[in-house]
Amino acid sequence: MSEEGIESSPPPEEDQQLRRRRRGLLRMYYGVDEHAASKKHENPLDIDATGFKPELYMEKLMKESVLTDLYQQEERMKKDIQELDSNMQYLVYENHAKFIKASETIREMKDDFQRLEDDMDHLSSRMEQITEASNSINSALADRKQEISQLCGVHHLLKKLQFLFELPKRLNKCLEMGFHAQAVRTYTKAHRVLEQYQHMPSFHGIQRDCAAIVGELKTTLRQKLDDEESSTAVITETVDLLLELKESSTDLCQQFLANSKRQLEKDLEAVREAGRPREVEGEEPHIMDVLEYVSLVCSGLLANVSLVIQSCYDMFVRRHMTSDPEQQRIAAEAQQTLTDFVQTLVDSCLQSVQERLQKEARHLDSGQLVRALDKISSKLQAMDRLLPSAGLSQYSKFLVEQVAQVHTECHAQRLKQSFTDALMEVRHSLATSKGTGTTPFQAPSLNEHCTALYATIKSGLESSLAQVKEFIGSTVTFATRAEFREEFCLTRVRSGVVMGFIQFVLDTCMGFTETAGEQGSSSYPPSLVLILSRLVHDMERSTISYLVSYGDEKFPPDEHGPIVATPTTEVLKTAKCIAQTLLNHYVKVQGQVISQMIRKSVETRDWLNTIEPRNVRSVMKRIVEEVTTIDKQVGTLYEEGAKKEQGSEGSRHTYNYHSITQSKGYPYATSAMDSSLLSNIQKLFYERIEVFGTVDFYKLAIVTGIIKIVLKAFLECVRLRTFGKFGLQQMQVDAHYLQIYLWRFVPDEHLVRVLLEQVVSSTIERCVDPVLMERSVVEVICERN
Repeated sequence: MSEEGIESSPPPEEDQQLRRRRRGLLRMYYGVDEHAASKKHENPLDIDATGFKPELYMEKLMKESVLTDLYQQEERMKKDIQELDSNMQYLVYENHAKFIKASETIREMKDDFQRLEDDMDHLSSRMEQITEASNSINSALADRKQEISQLCGVHHLLKKLQFLFELPKRLNKCLEMGFHAQAVRTYTKAHRVLEQYQHMPSFHGIQRDCAAIVGELKTTLRQKLDDEESSTAVITETVDLLLELKESSTDLCQQFLANSKRQLEKDLEAVREAGRPREVEGEEPHIMDVLEYVSLVCSGLLANVSLVIQSCYDMFVRRHMTSDPEQQRIAAEAQQTLTDFVQTLVDSCLQSVQERLQKEARHLDSGQLVRALDKISSKLQAMDRLLPSAGLSQYSKFLVEQVAQVHTECHAQRLKQSFTDALMEVRHSLATSKGTGTTPFQAPSLNEHCTALYATIKSGLESSLAQVKEFIGSTVTFATRAEFREEFCLTRVRSGVVMGFIQFVLDTCMGFTETAGEQGSSSYPPSLVLILSRLVHDMERSTISYLVSYGDEKFPPDEHGPIVATPTTEVLKTAKCIAQTLLNHYVKVQGQVISQMIRKSVETRDWLNTIEPRNVRSVMKRIVEEVTTIDKQVGTLYEEGAKKEQGSEGSRHTYNYHSITQSKGYPYATSAMDSSLLSNIQKLFYERIEVFGTVDFYKLAIVTGIIKIVLKAFLECVRLRTFGKFGLQQMQVDAHYLQIYLWRFVPDEHLVRVLLEQVVSSTIERCVDPVLMERSVVEVICERN
């Protein structure tokens, strides 16, 4: 390139475009807005604009400024001029240095181009010389070229023959020195020629000797393949050499897997041994930590299985994946053999692993269990990618599901056991306080026992759910599968743990409603049934819904999944029915206990020959005490309930039994028809009172139910006895005493009055001398007692 070409200037149009481009780049670099700059340049009064008009600027300045402002403006302009001069000098100096450097660079480029042109001229001349020499040699040898080519061919053939004749010797030397790979390459290079010319005597002898040596080589390689100390690399190389020697791929695959199985069985035995408790003399049996155990399995047996899969697949499967049908058949057979081998081995391994993980699952520590399970699951998934036909991912899913099932079942069992223990503790506390005569105010109240049972249910379930939540943690690999999350959340947790535990609580509570003939009336205190009725009643109203909602919040179900969540409607209906049954059973049992006292007191007394009453019988006092105790116990668990307003007639007054008997002898005062009619009317009115009906969930209804049973039993006992005059009066005193104290425990005192009237009326009917005691005397006796 010449100097004139370098220094030549571009055309005017190109020069204008180049300048505009440079100005644009400068504006971009310094952040100058071209539109704003154009407006600024058009301002004639802007001293920095290109369109600045000095005359207009001076005229405006003279009009708007005073003398002082003009002096100040002059000073500012002098300073600006000096600053611009200094900036200009600096820019000129800096640009001058750059221009000098650019000039030096251009000068150096000229020198470099000059030397480059000289070198190219020299190279061109040398190439011409080489071309001339080549042409002269070709012209000199043109006549003997064919002869030389024939001689080269003969020489090459002689070298091949020499190689063939020396082949047995070379193979023996390689075999002696252990260079098996070199021996195989040497033989395979000449094998085709020997096969082609084996009909010639000289080549046939060479082929026979080579076949014997190669047979010995194959035996040596197979021995190396069977050697247990051979590494994976050595085995792979040996198999490659045998395949090059045309050995059967199927036989080699089976031999390779058989040899690998011997080593892997040692690893399998190590896995089994690690899963058993280790006994140390003088110490308790110790079992390996589950994370350490899983690490041993993954880094030992499963890692070696992965190496076998990779090696066998590369050697016997991938190598035969060609378009040839025969090769495809060999690859398919090898893959099936490998698949069966891996499935058998992994199945044996996972039996031990599953047994060890299930032991760990029973310890209820979800953190370590999930980490161990996730580690071995990830390893099996990685192995499945190496050999998809083995279906190791299904092994992984099965293992996770089985361990998760055992773990959740153990948590459910622990919840059931904790509730049973808490229930037995409450039962023991109630029985102890009853046996030692402890009052309800000295022992824990029934409400405290009920609260303790509720806390056991709530805290236990929340604790278990917090533990098993580890199975669906964000860092857990197997938890990313939608089918596992759905199965685990709905089947294992919601149905198995939450709903299963709730159903167990309900069934356990229902078990306390068994009849006395099945379980015995004194096997548990009736107050326990009362506590359970309140517990189940609260569960039906709020606790069950809360626990299910809490479980759904921690383990959200998939609304669009194939598994449908168990509805709570049936459970709530069951809880409501059980709560009602428990309460009815409590009323029945307490009524029977007090009724037994009345029955014994009535049956063991001679009512015909008794003395004139001076006191209330002690059994009546005991009945009032029992009802008072029951009222206090029920009041700690249930609300009071609505009570009817009392009539104007005081409840402490005796009944006007004389209105029933207008004379001293009731049977003789009226006709038999009138007596029978009056008795039947009273019975019809009494039969309207339902004794064994459904009891409402408040205190007055519960105690009223007990009182109705007691008074009904009192009436039935009276109907079986015959009374004398003083027996009737004793019943009159007892009935008045009961009326004085029992009316306050029922919502309608009329109910107690009617039942007691029926008792006294029935006594009068069975009295041989029906003479009632004076009202004032009855009141005095009751007040004195």
